[in-house]
Amino acid sequence: MVDRLKLAFEIINFLFSKGTFVSTTEIHEYLFKRGFLKDSSPYSSERRKLNRLLADLELIDCIESESASPKGRKAQKWRINYKAFPSLISITDEELISLLTFATFVPDAYRKLPLFSPFYQLILRLSERIDEKKRKLVEKSFVYESQFLEKFIEFDETQLRQVYDAVIENRALRVKYKNSDAFKIFPVKIFVYNGIIYVGAVREDKKYRTYHLAGLRILEKLNETLPAYYRKKYEEVTFFMEDEKPFVFGVKIPIKESLDYFQTPHIFPTQFFFERKDDYYLVYLVGFPGPRFTSRFLVEEVIEIISPSEDMLNFAKDHSLRKKFPEISYSLKENKRRFEKFMEDFKLFLEQRRQAIGGF
Repeated sequence: MVDRLKLAFEIINFLFSKGTFVSTTEIHEYLFKRGFLKDSSPYSSERRKLNRLLADLELIDCIESESASPKGRKAQKWRINYKAFPSLISITDEELISLLTFATFVPDAYRKLPLFSPFYQLILRLSERIDEKKRKLVEKSFVYESQFLEKFIEFDETQLRQVYDAVIENRALRVKYKNSDAFKIFPVKIFVYNGIIYVGAVREDKKYRTYHLAGLRILEKLNETLPAYYRKKYEEVTFFMEDEKPFVFGVKIPIKESLDYFQTPHIFPTQFFFERKDDYYLVYLVGFPGPRFTSRFLVEEVIEIISPSEDMLNFAKDHSLRKKFPEISYSLKENKRRFEKFMEDFKLFLEQRRQAIGGF
């Protein structure tokens, strides 16, 4: 009985160290090398003893099998049932230091949100075992440095929790938005852009739309759920504004010494093509009419703006841009129409800036 108990503990420890499904053969070989089994043959009495013990451990929910009935001679695979050991899941020092480092890259404004407090409490609890000097070194050596114009818009933290719960539980919400009448949404995404939290949600008509969290007022949580098809359909989508229709266009960027360290520098988040020329970089990207994209467009130096072309659209198709931008069109005529709307907004933006500095 004692030998069987020791063998069970050794199996559990081994599966904990692996963290994924491991075949019976691999478990058998490990136990044989450690001296817990006397024979490594898959046809021996030792293998039968191991099979019985694995089955018993599964019966009491300590481990779980990958397949109910493996086909042919393929060995069964096993892993720890983590739900049975909630307090025994271990984390290495390397993993813990990585976790501490990751936490330093989160902006201060978001670290203080109640939504993230369990995460930081976990880090604090686990980090007690790390040498204090090393812990302070991590905290001071890795930093999130905000942009000069990065925003943080205050919002009702209760609303964030309600939307968060609705996403996790796949539940609908009845809401009002910016003084509108009440309507129903299925939240599927929460994301941050330039310091502002947005909610991506599927409406009753099954169209995806984006809302400012600060503009939402949650009235009640509903029992309705969203079919998995729609979550899959919009899993790559973030922004989806009514007045923004994506289009492709190109720009030329001056050669920069800092960018030459990278083989393919990613200058714009929506960039899908990059090529070095003799005295400039050629970039194709997705743009949008309206103030959000227009006001941020000239963060990088641009020496020329290039109208949409068939060449750009071919690259867009090759990169399957519709997965990320469902409303993008592969029609050259439509892309030119949206591009012209963007240029109108862009010229208005530049005129406003010209007036702002006109007195200096």
